[in-house]
Amino acid sequence: MCPIEVVICAYSDERREQLGAAIGSVLNQRLRPERVVVVIDHNERLLRAIRASFPEVEAVANEGTQGLSGARNTGVRACASTDVVAFLDDDAVAEPDWLERLASHYADPAVVGVGGGVLPIWQSDRPSWFPEEFQWVVGCSYRGLPVGLRPVRNPIGCNMSFRRSVFEVVGGFREGMGRSGQDAAGCEETELCIRVHRQYPNSVILYDPGAVVHHHVTAERSRWAYFRRRCLAEGRSKSAVVRAVGAGETLGAERAYVTRTLPAGVVRGVADAVTRLDAGGLMRAGAIVAGLALTTAGYLMAKSSRAATTFRPIKVVCIDQEKPLPAIDLSRPDGVPYGGIFCLVRSGPQPLAIVELEHEGLLVQPADLVAKIGSLRSVASTAAHRMRPKERVAVVIATRDRADSLDRCLTSLFDQTRAPDEVVVVDNAPASTATADLLSARYRGRVHYVLEPTPGLGRAHNAGLRHVSSDIVLFTDDDVVLDRHWVEAMAAPMEEDGTVGCVTGLILPAELETRAQVWTERHGGFGKGLQRRAYDLKANRSKGVLFPFTAGQFGSGANMAFRASALRRVGGFDAALGAGTLARGGDDLAAFFAIVNAGFQLVYQPQGIIWHYHRRSEEGMRRQAYCYGMGLGAYLTKLVIDDPRRALRLAVAFPAGIRHMAGPTSEKTARLPSDYPRRLVWMERLGILAGVPGYLRSLAKRRHDDRPHDGLAARQPAKGEV
Repeated sequence: MCPIEVVICAYSDERREQLGAAIGSVLNQRLRPERVVVVIDHNERLLRAIRASFPEVEAVANEGTQGLSGARNTGVRACASTDVVAFLDDDAVAEPDWLERLASHYADPAVVGVGGGVLPIWQSDRPSWFPEEFQWVVGCSYRGLPVGLRPVRNPIGCNMSFRRSVFEVVGGFREGMGRSGQDAAGCEETELCIRVHRQYPNSVILYDPGAVVHHHVTAERSRWAYFRRRCLAEGRSKSAVVRAVGAGETLGAERAYVTRTLPAGVVRGVADAVTRLDAGGLMRAGAIVAGLALTTAGYLMAKSSRAATTFRPIKVVCIDQEKPLPAIDLSRPDGVPYGGIFCLVRSGPQPLAIVELEHEGLLVQPADLVAKIGSLRSVASTAAHRMRPKERVAVVIATRDRADSLDRCLTSLFDQTRAPDEVVVVDNAPASTATADLLSARYRGRVHYVLEPTPGLGRAHNAGLRHVSSDIVLFTDDDVVLDRHWVEAMAAPMEEDGTVGCVTGLILPAELETRAQVWTERHGGFGKGLQRRAYDLKANRSKGVLFPFTAGQFGSGANMAFRASALRRVGGFDAALGAGTLARGGDDLAAFFAIVNAGFQLVYQPQGIIWHYHRRSEEGMRRQAYCYGMGLGAYLTKLVIDDPRRALRLAVAFPAGIRHMAGPTSEKTARLPSDYPRRLVWMERLGILAGVPGYLRSLAKRRHDDRPHDGLAARQPAKGEV
């Protein structure tokens, strides 16, 4: 019998119990696996827990791009002793004869892959409207698959195996494609199998429905909202596969499914309603029609919104001109090299230029960099000689159910050229104890934990502000990595000049692995250039009627610092604004405006660099565009409510604002790439309109939720309190 190694990929603490069941089912196979590799996708705490609980398996961290494809590629590289690698999801359990059934087919040398049946375990009763033809939505075998042993184009990702030599020849799963975290994307196994068939035209991939695993289906995945989201995502994923490998080979199985399986399902549903008086029959028939329409819509929208060329990821690098220029390797684990680089050129802590370079081949030579970079020179800060004695500095990080990314952020925070005097993590309305557990296990004594049970980023920042004694307070998000000079650079302007009440910094992408991440960066990203600038109501006013209402020009809430006394003087952050509220955002804009409007100076400090992980999926970017728009609309609504006299000034500035946002010559429009979807622009604009009622509702909810101790008390912490 062919020996097999098994790869199980996991990312979520919430699935730890199911992951344990999956591991147990593999260890109890009749055909014992040679090795069980559990790949943990960017979750250090979960990785440590699995290593402690299951010493008999090999638990490794995902070395590739975050997401299922990168994790599976890491697992394949860890499997080096057998010819066959099997894959099982972390929320599935295998029948005892699973590996035995898979292995038996590899006696035929033409067989390069084998998959099996996936049966659902419904957490709640199966909905009467849910058609069997669409069980692929929940990752299970569906009506339309072969009922016996048959060749297929590709197996189901939850239950599949391949000869390891396949990966050595055709490369791994395409990173940037497929599921990442909780998004609904897929098709990475489809794209891989098409490459396999191209490389091995006479090869066979089998589907054996008797090689069974049981897949847990959560209550959330049995709801219509998930059905809709998954169908749309499947259409977009199919579009991505078509761009990568062409439509002819890609959609052959789908055509048979659409022209035979689905019509038969509609007829069956109607017949059940008529002959068996089954009301669910009509709903199942309707769900089939709706599911096909949604999947087709997702495919067409993705097809119409992209350039004709295949997207290639861009490598993000940082080069210090004070050191010898390196050669840059553009190879990637999935065999598809980077299409170029996004490079920050710096001289020590001073950023000099952002260089973007398209490149064919696997290596960018130093000569290529010299030709592109040219001659750059560091310009030291002219204010450096005015430095006052250093003050105490605190760092506040608000987080919500992202312990793995928080851990990554804190790791970079404790590797600074200047250590902060206080670090406060505000756990905002968490769904689990993951953040508290992380801080207790790894950062006890170094981080002060604050639980803020009411959701809202503005409220969370106020909670952090109440627990610091330093007068310089730096705020950042949990999905960033901090440059080593960040604390020092962000504190410097306030130590140089006592009139500075706020500092913002440079935000650069941590990765550009997906088209959505590139779109985010091109749409405006978060960076505001490489030149230090100051803003105030006196000598440093921006020209035009929009100042200081266009607070977005000042910076972003992911990278900001305040003089605590100044922030308290203007009332702190508005708890009705920010992520987690009905307003969705705007808390940072309102704080920037309040500081400048109160007579303080705001400084943009490009030496204060952070690297931000943009949303990887297009679905996440759509939500983000809408939320950014809502935040802007909510912020403007707040300005008028706080002082109705501003309504006239905003009305005068309205035409200039329209030109700034949507004018054909506006800088914002000019930044957009040719393949940027217009619907994302309209999502942001729609969000601006929705921000008006959004803020009014959020304001009412804030007043209802507020309790005496929730307000921003302008007090100094008691002695010894941190």
